[in-house]
Amino acid sequence: MATATTARPRNWREFSVLGALVVFWDIVASWCSVLFWTGWTRLQLSLLGCACGPGLRVDGPVVIRAPRRGAIRIGRNVRIHSRFRSNLVGLATPTVLQCVGTGRIRVGDHTGLSGVVLSARDSITIGQHVQMGGNVRVLDHDFHSLDYRIRRDPVQDRASDAGKAVVIGDDVFVGTNVIILKGAHIGERSVIGAGSVVAGQTIPPDSVVAGNPARVVRSLRGEPDCDNGWKS
Repeated sequence: MATATTARPRNWREFSVLGALVVFWDIVASWCSVLFWTGWTRLQLSLLGCACGPGLRVDGPVVIRAPRRGAIRIGRNVRIHSRFRSNLVGLATPTVLQCVGTGRIRVGDHTGLSGVVLSARDSITIGQHVQMGGNVRVLDHDFHSLDYRIRRDPVQDRASDAGKAVVIGDDVFVGTNVIILKGAHIGERSVIGAGSVVAGQTIPPDSVVAGNPARVVRSLRGEPDCDNGWKS
């Protein structure tokens, strides 16, 4: 995920007076946005009976739909970028957390979301330390039947929309504009290239994936790990 923090200039004298005011305003606007939207998101989750760990940081509006208590669970130190200027990768929409029927969403500790849409009819489980880039869509159902005859009847259409769980493992990096569809299982530490479509595949751990439909283009096994030396 392209992390969008408003960096304070090392030397204000690099700017003209008006330039410094523009930078200062951007910093103040970011602080105010985070303060307000973090509080509002926590309040929404609390009123809906959904758990949220400490350290949540939200910059911009988040759309939440939870038809039953406990449908959404947010871990510790989760960061959500949901305002255009909070991540200049080019966010197309606010972050959306939508549960349909008995669907549920679980977001692990230290995970970052940027303008991400999560729509669950079964379940979407995101691990810890996951980075999800701008405009990622994770959908565990089709929204409509594949049979045109059923789609003609809205009641039957909704009833036939079955979900299939999506699981994203720890330390996965999902690039911008990726679409992850129902039944997908993405192994730990994998990297999903920008614009890829993961249509229900099982991705092994430590894989680099790209394309539509997505395919493994490289393995990260045996490459040096910054923290722990060589991966086994």
